[in-house]
Amino acid sequence: MFRTELRSAGKTTHLQVCAHAAELLAGADFGPHRYQHVVIDEAQDLHPAQWRVVRAAVAEGPDDLFITGDPHQRIYDSRVSLHALGIPVTGRSSRLRINYRSTAEILAWSVGVLADTTVEGLGGDSTDTLVGYRSLLRGSRPHLTGYASEHDEITALVDHVREWLNQGVKTDEIAVCTRFNVLQDKVHARLAAEGIPAVKIRDRPGAHIEGVRLASMHAMKGLEFRCVAVLGVTASAVPFTRDVTPVDVDNLAHANDMLKERCLLFVACTRARERLVVSWSGQSSPFLSSVPGSR
Repeated sequence: MFRTELRSAGKTTHLQVCAHAAELLAGADFGPHRYQHVVIDEAQDLHPAQWRVVRAAVAEGPDDLFITGDPHQRIYDSRVSLHALGIPVTGRSSRLRINYRSTAEILAWSVGVLADTTVEGLGGDSTDTLVGYRSLLRGSRPHLTGYASEHDEITALVDHVREWLNQGVKTDEIAVCTRFNVLQDKVHARLAAEGIPAVKIRDRPGAHIEGVRLASMHAMKGLEFRCVAVLGVTASAVPFTRDVTPVDVDNLAHANDMLKERCLLFVACTRARERLVVSWSGQSSPFLSSVPGSR
């Protein structure tokens, strides 16, 4: 029914385009494989349909694919088994253990967000672990505080931003991220009222645009800043109930959804290179209770 309605409207989905592309690449009319090598970054975010395009684009061989990814940063519904898609990685993979972005203090705290959860590797036939994952950089510990109200939380944020600016940090080297746009808009209005320029990542500001960067947790993926403040880490927002399958409906789906929520917070916090602030008003996220140094 869905496909019929799409065809009648002359429309298609991105994944349908991917499926058709894979068919064309694998078809006889296309001749030999079009590429000798393919490089894939952020591999954990690719959907099976996208992987089929990659597999069809290059012939199997010793140097056919170079894949990099981190399953601990899997924040979308894109769980795949590369082995099942004809991309075996067993015996051909290496784990990178050194983080060159965040300080050891930020990294150690952020890793605690994932607790003792089991993360499936990209190959689909093994688990991945952060044991031995470390940073060679040192700095200050993350600042974690709960507040009586959202207003107090935002007021404290303004103080942190002013402190960073006074220390010589540029506005575009500071990011504030929230789970929802409602809180992000409140932060934007407050910073503007305080005379602090701010721009939203979703508006795609150029590097020449001055302003503290504001973003949702999802939009922080792939970015990095000297200073990051993660606001609104409350029990109702992280995890967000509407994004989590009830345990009595499907226990496995519930566990996967909860892991995805933990990974989202992990991604947001590890965007910070030097300073990290995590705050909430009211009841804090249950994910913080398992992290040493949280209160």
